[in-house]
Amino acid sequence: MAKRRPLIFSEENLLELHRDRYEHPHPRIRQRMEVLWLISQGVGYGEAARLAGVSPATGDRIVSMYRRGGVDALRQLNWRKPLSELEAHHQTLEESFREQPPHTVNEACARIGELTGLKRGPTQVRRFLKKTLGLKWRRQGAIPLPPKKTIAEHIAVQAEFLDTQLEPALASARAGEGHVFFVDAAHFVMGSFLACVWCVARIMIRGGCGRQRYNVLGAWNAITNELVRVTNTTVVNSQTMAELLHKITALGLIGPMTLVLDNARYQHCVFIKELAATLHIRLLFLPGYSPNLNLIERLWKFTKNKALYGRHYKTFDAFQKAIDACLDRVSTEHRAALSFLMTHNFQTFDKALFLAA
Repeated sequence: MAKRRPLIFSEENLLELHRDRYEHPHPRIRQRMEVLWLISQGVGYGEAARLAGVSPATGDRIVSMYRRGGVDALRQLNWRKPLSELEAHHQTLEESFREQPPHTVNEACARIGELTGLKRGPTQVRRFLKKTLGLKWRRQGAIPLPPKKTIAEHIAVQAEFLDTQLEPALASARAGEGHVFFVDAAHFVMGSFLACVWCVARIMIRGGCGRQRYNVLGAWNAITNELVRVTNTTVVNSQTMAELLHKITALGLIGPMTLVLDNARYQHCVFIKELAATLHIRLLFLPGYSPNLNLIERLWKFTKNKALYGRHYKTFDAFQKAIDACLDRVSTEHRAALSFLMTHNFQTFDKALFLAA
């Protein structure tokens, strides 16, 4: 058996080996450094491989790497990854799926077969959609759109309102120079609010009957994250709105107050506008069809999730109490969760999002 040519280690090499066998971020490279460090300390090749936890063949390959390129060669990970045949059709498939997103993985499998002639199973296609094309299975969203405006016009109107009116009002409130409340009414109809739950078998809950409705007219303070509300079981009208204005005034806040409202009729009436002027409250009306700019809409969704989804209440009284209990805790138990939810980052829309749908 031919005698092996001895390895040569400079002082710099020894320092690098000693450091990287502990500090290098990749475990495979730390293992390589350990093998060479042991050999540099007079340990035999086979014993060094055993102590480092690799086979003798792997130990020989590590030694060969060092002979060819020194310590730098040990840091290279030149692993070969087989390419999927779908990669050759990457651009075609990406354009097709972005223009017309598939509803299911099976539909994606069929589309790939039509466009490329390749037959692939759901597991491989799902991996290709996620890892290669960067797609995710998401629920479609719906945003109201004014019937007499184009998508581009609606986006432009929202952007202008956000930049010139809403953001300046919020900036003043954040600076302590005023107060901004987001106002809206939620109409909770007693019934079944179905939700997804982790369960062994599908769970059925009793469906709702009747049309009993619990109305909550709320004003959300955008800075303090506190709620002022008026409730009833009849109807929300100008009198309900007037009661809310008086409740806000009774807080005794110092500085100008701005109420951000949608375009409900009872908010636009002369009675409410005159009352707001008397109480020195500014009414700032959102552009039509802009629930994404009304912060309090998130609170209503949060309330349904916490108090109503996946639950059945035997009586209307219990239904009301569950909603009230949730809203009573917005400043205490739910404060931490709402501090992340009720931020001043408003959802805006890109024209492409509508066209893709």
